[in-house]
Amino acid sequence: MADVAERVHRYILDGDDADLRRLLGIAEVSADMARDGFRRAGVAEGWRALDCGCGPIGGLAVLAELVGPTGRVVGVDIAPATVARARQVTAELGLDTVEVVDGDLHRLDADRLGGPFDVAFSRLFLMHQPDPVATLRRIGALLRPGGMLVLQEPVRAVPPAAHPPLAALGAYWALLHDVMESAGAAHDAAADLPRSAVAAGLEIVHQGGSFGVVSPETGLALHAGTVAAARARVAAAGGPVDRIDALAEEIRAADPSDHDWVSSPFFLDLLLRRPA
Repeated sequence: MADVAERVHRYILDGDDADLRRLLGIAEVSADMARDGFRRAGVAEGWRALDCGCGPIGGLAVLAELVGPTGRVVGVDIAPATVARARQVTAELGLDTVEVVDGDLHRLDADRLGGPFDVAFSRLFLMHQPDPVATLRRIGALLRPGGMLVLQEPVRAVPPAAHPPLAALGAYWALLHDVMESAGAAHDAAADLPRSAVAAGLEIVHQGGSFGVVSPETGLALHAGTVAAARARVAAAGGPVDRIDALAEEIRAADPSDHDWVSSPFFLDLLLRRPA
């Protein structure tokens, strides 16, 4: 298998699908954080890996790179349109060991997914869940005894930032959380994940956290794209669409040369283990 990271990078530079380039750009910015988590988990060639709420790309490319041609990666997402997009992305990148499944993770059993799995991954997934303990318990049940779970979820209290500051970044981050919580997500689920993990019967192996810091040009473009991509969710929840549009435009209109750097939100990084 050709190097997956190189294929992703090449598409970002030369691909003809602007939205796919945006999605892969987000994945590439967070790829090092994902790789660090997977290496702590001991992910190796031949492992079976599960990406929970994979979205259009999630950690699929990095996992495919690490488990190699003898491994298997399964992504699960509840939105049929997102699953169709993820299948297109993985086909474009030639990720032959990746399968993307359409369904609710809480209702799919291990046999249907091809488990049990050696490792599972959650990024930007548990923050949307109404009962994170139940979701963590469900993911744990899909792992083999001793299997690992890598969680990288952003906390509400520490939004994306820029220097000098750009108020629209914190404003859109707060608005997205308000919309998620009004739709039933637990309040600041990411911040409570260590407590939730223990309640779900999982062992905490590592706990840390980090920001991603990128160039202003890249960071502003990614944040503006994220706000625009959230528009449909805000509209479906009856949220302030005009406000989300205004924030997207404010970020889009910001001059990268006015800023030294732009960051992601703060991600809590946990490595959990299903007891043997």
